[in-house]
Amino acid sequence: MSRAGETRGVATQTDVGLNCAEPRKGRANRRGARATLAEPPSLRDLRLFANIDNDTLARLTLEAKVETYEDGAVIFRQGDPVSAVAIIVRGFVKILRIASCGDETLIGISSDGETVGETPLSANETYRVSAEAVGPTSILKFPAARFARLMKESPALGAAVVQDAKDKIAALVSEIESLKAQNADQRLANFILSLCPRGEEQCRFRLPYDKRLIAARLGVKQETLSRAFAKLREYGVRTETRDVLVESVSRLADQCEQLGRQGRLPSERGDQGARDDAA
Repeated sequence: MSRAGETRGVATQTDVGLNCAEPRKGRANRRGARATLAEPPSLRDLRLFANIDNDTLARLTLEAKVETYEDGAVIFRQGDPVSAVAIIVRGFVKILRIASCGDETLIGISSDGETVGETPLSANETYRVSAEAVGPTSILKFPAARFARLMKESPALGAAVVQDAKDKIAALVSEIESLKAQNADQRLANFILSLCPRGEEQCRFRLPYDKRLIAARLGVKQETLSRAFAKLREYGVRTETRDVLVESVSRLADQCEQLGRQGRLPSERGDQGARDDAA
């Protein structure tokens, strides 16, 4: 990927009265690059805090802030001291590793409710990755020192952080498996299926970010992604710029394995046959 860019700036930083009692119904609408949240976020809406007692939540909120970032703004840089625990309230964040020459490698893209980076367990820790906003993004931040102290005092919060770390590892393992075991057609089909609303057989939605970033996330070149989109037309997936129509979600899900068989090169099929014979 390209070399690391410069910060475009934090649009808004707000001290907020966070609600830690009951979850809200629905989500606030996006209002553009410099929008603030229509109403304070409820910590109970965030998976990390679903089972935390109210007293601990109230103590967490004392110094919490919501920051709203413009597209491309740097949230933190690899190697910087960990200053805050960051959770996405609304939007997307790309996680990057930056080489000494400045080249970037996309590690993943996080979205609503997910923590960004690692939760610090002690002082003097540094970020192992960089994080940048993808489109207008609101981030809830807790001072790292306060959060680490409360983790030691609250077994429930400590357990929640451990579970969050385990979930991240499981997601990375699944992504590595996808990169090694699936071709571009399958990866794209599964990505599209992950965006389909639950329970809908036919659906229409807008891709969450541009196709250049989707290609990077799926580990393919942009021209390979274009061919994969063309291939999926045979399975009822129609696209127009960033708008997607899936004619039959169940059909697309059923055809994922077939996409894998059709997409293998002859040499790959031969290698698989040799492994089957050896077994």
